Amino acid sequence: MLLVSLFVILLPSKTPMKSITLVQKIKSNGELCAKSAKVITDLNTRGLRLKIHHFVTADERDPGSEGYMLATKYQIDAAPFFIVTTDDGGTHTYPMYSRFLKQVFNIEPIESDEIAEIIAQNSDMYFI
Repeated sequence: MLLVSLFVILLPSKTPMKSITLVQKIKSNGELCAKSAKVITDLNTRGLRLKIHHFVTADERDPGSEGYMLATKYQIDAAPFFIVTTDDGGTHTYPMYSRFLKQVFNIEPIESDEIAEIIAQNSDMYFI
């Protein structure tokens, strides 16, 4: 019985393994930006922080920081954001945390948080 259990555990996963990078922002005063702090708190609350493989910083005090370089490479202008790389070499970026939760972990975010995120990232939108 034990051998059967071990065999099942060792079978390869049907879904490709993912490498997940979180690019978080450090403000010019050296503190984590409010949005990055909120995302990290939520990841901790949901038990997902350990599923993030790399934490990278976009530091306002250093325009050459790795986070800023990744933002430029992927043409993303706001942090935090996520980069997901699959075993098959595919790379997906998620500038919206709510979309990341839905598409990577199949978790429905709180609707009010999702709406607030959309508004924050599209400040030029007009609402009636």
